[in-house]
Amino acid sequence: MNVIATIEDLLEVAAGMTRDSEPKIKLDKEDITIMHSIARQVFKGTALTDRQFALMKEKLSKYKDQFEERCDFDSVVVELRKPLREIDRSKYIKIADYPEDSPYHPEDAGKFIEVRFPFRKTDIMLINEINNVEGYYHSKGSHKHFFTYTEQNVYNILSRFAQKDFDIDKELMEVYTNILDIRSKKTDFISCIVDNKIYNLNPRAKLIAEREIGEFDSTTKLCYIDRARRYGISFVDIPQHQQTLQERIAYRKENYYHSSPAKESLDEILQSLWNLKRFPLLVILDKTKAEHQLHELVTYYRDVLPNEEQSVLFRLNGASGFNQLIKDRNLNNWVDINTKIVYISNDKLPKLLVNNEWQPIATFSYTSSLDRTVNSFVENRCDLIVYREDTLSPMRKYSSYYGKL
Repeated sequence: MNVIATIEDLLEVAAGMTRDSEPKIKLDKEDITIMHSIARQVFKGTALTDRQFALMKEKLSKYKDQFEERCDFDSVVVELRKPLREIDRSKYIKIADYPEDSPYHPEDAGKFIEVRFPFRKTDIMLINEINNVEGYYHSKGSHKHFFTYTEQNVYNILSRFAQKDFDIDKELMEVYTNILDIRSKKTDFISCIVDNKIYNLNPRAKLIAEREIGEFDSTTKLCYIDRARRYGISFVDIPQHQQTLQERIAYRKENYYHSSPAKESLDEILQSLWNLKRFPLLVILDKTKAEHQLHELVTYYRDVLPNEEQSVLFRLNGASGFNQLIKDRNLNNWVDINTKIVYISNDKLPKLLVNNEWQPIATFSYTSSLDRTVNSFVENRCDLIVYREDTLSPMRKYSSYYGKL
């Protein structure tokens, strides 16, 4: 029989990891996961932290009577096999040099915001809300997260962590305070739509907007809101309830909109894109259902968009109803600035689009599972991406394949 002399021995016995674990220790259901997890750590030679030590003493004390015939529980539960493992629990946000193990260069020194904290699920969730930006860097296993030093990142970070007991660089707090002051006086400083008026729109953006959708008024307001990202409009008054599908699209929080067939008809979503003047439009077809999808799109727009203003840039192998549909509807057209809709497959980006003068301002896709180059093309050009499917691909939400860590 193994001698039980330390709290680690108690944990291993409780988790059934020793030969003399009979009779087995009966653990409460709510304790099994945490005690087995820590028992596995010490079994592999990892020392306890001070917090793990305190927690396991508390947990194990509930089962003192089950250890009475095996050891002197009170003396054993306070003994350690290995000295406590020290954990750096420092939490800070500061201006930092570029991470040594990152792909950045020495000239990037001093241009990062470093956010450091020991692992905590709630803090990780906050980081995940803001890490899908260019310049974010995190080395796997590290407690440090790096963001490029920009006003937007200062606001995103401190608005989430300023009240969470972090040691924050004085300069960053001053920048954050100034940002809050500016945001409280939106109509004086930032491009915004407030009380049915537009303020501080960049002159170049104003020219583009008026060329695309006309001057700002009650009839074009929703179109301006829909293209806020495109025109650099930083703030929009968001009503508590969006009554129509067009409003839900325009007031979306991300650059994409999830259109579930179970909740919205195809006619509704296509009519909304038309009303929001979202052309030129890139349509991405699911290769396995391409014929049906192409047919319903072309049929819906047939009375408002000539076939000559639409083009399909891929074909299916062999004799195909899809290929015949393209021929019958005269959709084998050259792509130029007059083209309103271009259809591609979700698995390949046609070379014709890479250096072509034709550029989409929106994308309608029957799937969120896209080839990497297709996804990159869409993300870099479109401020509105509609995914028409019941459930978004988990890859899009959680994988670094789509830019998230």
